Amino acid sequence: MNERIESAIAHSAGPALIYNVATIAANMRALADAARAAGIAPLFALKSFPLAAVHAVAGAELAGFDAASPDEVRIAVGARPDGILSIVDPSGAAIAHAPRNRRVIIGCDTLDHVRAAPPHAEIAIRISASLTGRDPAIGAIADGTGHRRSRFGLDGRTQIAELVRAARAIDAKRPIGIHVHHGPVTAANAERFIATARAAIDAFGGEPTFINLGGAWHGIADHASAFAEVRAALGNLEIFVEPGRAYAANAGFATGRVLTSREIADRIVSVVELSRICHLRWSQPDLVAPPPHAEARRKLVVVGPTCYEEDIIGEWTVDPSTVAERVVLSNVTGYALAWNTTFAGVPAANVVVVD
Repeated sequence: MNERIESAIAHSAGPALIYNVATIAANMRALADAARAAGIAPLFALKSFPLAAVHAVAGAELAGFDAASPDEVRIAVGARPDGILSIVDPSGAAIAHAPRNRRVIIGCDTLDHVRAAPPHAEIAIRISASLTGRDPAIGAIADGTGHRRSRFGLDGRTQIAELVRAARAIDAKRPIGIHVHHGPVTAANAERFIATARAAIDAFGGEPTFINLGGAWHGIADHASAFAEVRAALGNLEIFVEPGRAYAANAGFATGRVLTSREIADRIVSVVELSRICHLRWSQPDLVAPPPHAEARRKLVVVGPTCYEEDIIGEWTVDPSTVAERVVLSNVTGYALAWNTTFAGVPAANVVVVD
């Protein structure tokens, strides 16, 4: 945490999300260097950080953008007039906005998507990460096994083959590849991506032109080694990645005043201005506090101010006196900004950008 972050925290009135764009830029450069050293193209998923200053950095540092709506397509075009543009919109509405003067890849999991793709666009068949069968909670739709499968992408060979045939019937020379995301599962090593890639390629039933392995890279400590392992496993196949949360590592903070505290059994519960449901969604925040002396240690549960039962930010062991007036949280993602909202009388957080 640098002096500008500390100053922004000290001067915050009301709940606040604070982002250091210089740190984000450094993260992007490091990840881009690691990816390119392995012959992998890094993209920026616009949904991961709706902030113009970050889009400008991504346009300068990365190979292109991933857009999921007509508005995001317009943002991508404004942030960078060339480069790769991946359009993956479940509604299909963004496909009609695909620009004609750059490389465009259309993510498709229906025949309508394939048929709507403009003639100059490449096709990425969306294949479900659930087909590996490894994760009981990978997505949002329950199946008969008790697993939860991703609601995005196909896992049936017949469906996948049908889309490939449709794309080739329109243009036999059109490049056709794969797009696969891991959903809420965070990979801890390259093996997860390699297993998913191999399963997706097998389901594709041929040689794809490229594969987009999406996000979930923020749990990996050594991206250079992971990218190198993925490259070694997949040979000369063109590879894209979208490490959204990894770009924001150590760059996002949140702060809010403590409104009231009370004792519950063996712990203290502090109600703060910050709300998980309003301000911190898709983040796993850490409390910034000095290590407590043994005699002062207490369990502290930090909760939001809404009437929603699950508005719980986290539990830590601290010296309560060090967080009696204000809490500061680190590990706040760009997704928190995307979800930042007003609910039940709690205002949206103020957004502060420093460099």
